[in-house]
Amino acid sequence: MNWENINKFLEMYTQHKHYHILFDKYKIKKMASGKAMAKILYDAVNDKGVLFSSISQEAFYDWYIHHQIDGNNYTFVYNLKDKPQAELLKEIYDNRHDLINLDLRDINPENESENLDAVMSNLTDINLVGIHKDQVNNKYTFSFVAPCVVNGKRIDGSARQFKKIFFTHCVVSSESYDCKIIFNPTANLEHVNGTVKVKRSDWSSIAEMFFLTLKSYIGDIKITAPSWIPKALSRFVEEATHHNNPVITEHSFNLQDKIVNFASDLLVEAGLDPIKDNAMQMKLVQDIQVSFEAQLVEKYGVVQEDSENFEIYRQRSDGLNHTIDVESRDYSLFGSAAQVAKRSRGDGHIDLLGINFRRDDRPYKFLVEQSLDAYLIRGTNTFIEEEVVDIVIRRLNQYRDEIQTTEFRIDECNERTTLASS
Repeated sequence: MNWENINKFLEMYTQHKHYHILFDKYKIKKMASGKAMAKILYDAVNDKGVLFSSISQEAFYDWYIHHQIDGNNYTFVYNLKDKPQAELLKEIYDNRHDLINLDLRDINPENESENLDAVMSNLTDINLVGIHKDQVNNKYTFSFVAPCVVNGKRIDGSARQFKKIFFTHCVVSSESYDCKIIFNPTANLEHVNGTVKVKRSDWSSIAEMFFLTLKSYIGDIKITAPSWIPKALSRFVEEATHHNNPVITEHSFNLQDKIVNFASDLLVEAGLDPIKDNAMQMKLVQDIQVSFEAQLVEKYGVVQEDSENFEIYRQRSDGLNHTIDVESRDYSLFGSAAQVAKRSRGDGHIDLLGINFRRDDRPYKFLVEQSLDAYLIRGTNTFIEEEVVDIVIRRLNQYRDEIQTTEFRIDECNERTTLASS
């Protein structure tokens, strides 16, 4: 192994938490500095010392090419029309050594030279560096690296450009309709292998480039636009902000008739007819119920029932029409904030949701956003493991299946009605 290149790579691209995941797996004592952990890692791989569990070179290299899948990443999730064929994925994995066209250990990541052609001269295109198989979940990760150019500055403050490594991981499974394209949104990016972002914050063109690259290995897979995402996000926020408190439910139910009568009296006082203006009455009843429930939440509190504890801190409806942000002590939409957010949901489709998630007493914060061909889950300056993102994807898939089942039944019912009337 070229440990000179490896150590430079670890220093430039590997975070402490990347080491922690590997060290926890092999029960290796963690150190305070990245340099010290790189030294321990070298010793473990090369069987130096007796204090550390040995890591095989094959296991180390699998981690080396794959560990960037965790971090402050963007995950574009494409919905496939058909699941990838299990036999094809197995065949590709079994023949992976014939498909891999670059050894990541051969790249010297030094990039101080301003002659970009001389920097990492063996990295000039998108290269497949590894295929990882998750035996437990039966999923395959195709790991790619590509050259990217970022804008930076010299010591004197003048502008210059740097060449860097851009990592992308594409994850598919024969048991799932999801295809994940995962990468870190490199700061000050000029382009990735010649492809530029459509807008400053729109990385979909980069994701599409790697999706097309993946297709060159697994075939011409077709996608379905995620038109169900707004409804799924609405369900997500409704469940995450629901109080689950039986005391509040009892008060709300027992006083429902009084709320309806109160709304009718208000309309009559305003010179309106609640019978003729039934839609207006129903809207007023809903607003009063939401406000009343919000006050009950302030009084009696929220009961957390779900082991997967999600909280909502932001929602955006119809692009920029309605944006609700909460930066309270617990960063979540409850009480009066939930009241405003719920009214906003009634006026448009949610296309972005800010989510807090707590797992093993560790908080995570990220955004879920609808895009044209995929939906995006992105971290907000938080190191997020891939498995945590998968928890959110599973929840969204649950809502997707419920939505599509309901829509199928409605279409089936409408079809029967049409046939009966013809």
